[in-house]
Amino acid sequence: MNLKNLNAKYALVNAGFMLLVSGSIGFAYNYLSQSGFDAGTIGTVMSIVSLGGVFLGPAAGDLADRSEKITQKMFITGTMIVCGILAAALLVVPQGSFIILPLIVLGFMSSTVGMPLLNGMAFIYEKAGGVINYGLCRGIGSVAYAVGANIVGRLWAFMGRNTLPIWMIMGAVLTAVAINLMPDAPKELARDDEPAQPQGETISVLQFFSKYPTTIAVILSLVLLYFCHNLFQTYCGAVLAEFVPAADVERVQGNAFFIQAMVELPTMFGFALIMKRISVNKIMAIAAIFYSIKHVVLAMANSVPMFYAGMILQMVSYAAITPAVVYFANDQVDEADRNKGQAVFMTANSVGGLLASFVGGWLFQLLSVRAGLTIGVIASVIGTALMVYGTRRAAENA
Repeated sequence: MNLKNLNAKYALVNAGFMLLVSGSIGFAYNYLSQSGFDAGTIGTVMSIVSLGGVFLGPAAGDLADRSEKITQKMFITGTMIVCGILAAALLVVPQGSFIILPLIVLGFMSSTVGMPLLNGMAFIYEKAGGVINYGLCRGIGSVAYAVGANIVGRLWAFMGRNTLPIWMIMGAVLTAVAINLMPDAPKELARDDEPAQPQGETISVLQFFSKYPTTIAVILSLVLLYFCHNLFQTYCGAVLAEFVPAADVERVQGNAFFIQAMVELPTMFGFALIMKRISVNKIMAIAAIFYSIKHVVLAMANSVPMFYAGMILQMVSYAAITPAVVYFANDQVDEADRNKGQAVFMTANSVGGLLASFVGGWLFQLLSVRAGLTIGVIASVIGTALMVYGTRRAAENA
């Protein structure tokens, strides 16, 4: 197995994936709204995409693990081919046709279902003797997302809604080519890389909360914070349309996503140093406070500079709380329950995303954008209060 330039190749795959996602998920609302669908329908579609990701990700990993013939590379290549074909179909389907909806659902699912396999590949190559700087490669992926979102926002002014399927095709092709530059990892290493299950019976989610009651407030907090976060992410176009001319919405949205992704990097790269000075519990509480401040600023924004200022707060909110949650979960549960603990905490993000996609769409349609954002901000503030309470309780019980 040729392990030369492994970091560069792995970084290129990450870049391809994130370029693809920057167009598909990042501008889904814009595409569907300009295709003639209302906010409620868009919310339902995006919640189906999110729900599909929750179940298809683990299923994809299980298929790759069990199959004698299908490797991670083959699976990811296959999903990129499917994504490209479905995106091409969007270019010929008439505007307003309901055929767009299943194409979007299946296209978006295929664009993201292989990402967990890509993450696992890094550790398989390391087991085979390769060296991968995972943080650096994921950081390059974040930069690619930032640049991609900015480019998509600018192209939209010239090509309109067709920007999204064209960008998806380009991203799928780049990812498929990049993944096939990676060396083939021996199948036995992929299987051996699966972590051993702890001895004894695993506990259910209800048993987990019964055993670790101090985590309940923190997990509820994360659901509420991620709900408001995803509300702004998914419906960014609708929020900006309140004070930005229609012709400029996608350009401003692309700039906002660029700023948001770029300011995350210093915090995530330097998180290990931050932890040496501040405890994880305090980082979680401080990040939650800034999260709510960010949400208030974005909800009150009536100008582009104010909206950009809110996005800069991503540096001290999402960028800090995301890695902190991993360490917090690791500290709060026994070693035998750590896999379960990480899974439970990760589910909070998925639940928040589902609620934002479905509930948010109907809130905007039945009430108004401002009213929907106000409800999101209230949820965020409650989430912050729960985070401060929960992390303080956890520190007292440590």
